[in-house]
Amino acid sequence: MKIITTLALALFVSFSSFAQISPLEKQALVDLYTQTNGSSWTNSWDIEQSPKSWKGVVIINNKVIALTLNDNNLTGELPESIGNLANLKVLNLHKNSIEGTIPQTVTNIKGLKVLNISFNKLEGTLPTHLTDLASLEYLDLFFNNLTGELPQDIGNLKNLKRISLYSNNFKGQLPTSIEKLQHLRDIQISSNNFNGELPVGIASLNSLKRLSIFDNNFSGNFPEMINTLDLQELAYQNNKFNATTLVAVSDK
Repeated sequence: MKIITTLALALFVSFSSFAQISPLEKQALVDLYTQTNGSSWTNSWDIEQSPKSWKGVVIINNKVIALTLNDNNLTGELPESIGNLANLKVLNLHKNSIEGTIPQTVTNIKGLKVLNISFNKLEGTLPTHLTDLASLEYLDLFFNNLTGELPQDIGNLKNLKRISLYSNNFKGQLPTSIEKLQHLRDIQISSNNFNGELPVGIASLNSLKRLSIFDNNFSGNFPEMINTLDLQELAYQNNKFNATTLVAVSDK
């Protein structure tokens, strides 16, 4: 009886130690490895081993909750199956050489808080249902070749604290619904092709600390009430604002 009990305990410990994430999540990670030339990554994975040993993969309760592969020499394109990492809170692929578009399936990751695919070679427009990511706090897509306009319902991202899209090819007007983002601290959209007038409602964003919109085609009157915000950075040069409405840059 003692031998049987000991054997059962050993089997239980063994099973617990090697408990796996779901096959769907594991396949999504393998697809990412395959399609971004994982064998050439700076810190590669041994896909014969448990995902728990893969650098940059954080697993809690057998669910992948963070994927951090920044500055890791990823090349190629992101797989559509990345949307099957449904429990992700953090997706950080900053500073790689990822090409192609942002998969539409990213918007399946409803609990995502950090989406950072900045400093890559991405093209195309933002995912159609990006504003479904109601938990999103940080949207960092700067230094890519992204195009198109911001969604008119961007105000649905009510938890957003930072939107950093500088050095892309975005165009169009800044949606008026941005005034709903009361937690927003950073707006960094310089070096794009945005145009039209700035929404007056930006001046109601009391949490805003950084407004960087230089090197665009914004025009019309600069909302003078912005000067009442407690900004740490305000950069609006190289636009087409009416000179008489411009406010002084505040260096604090």
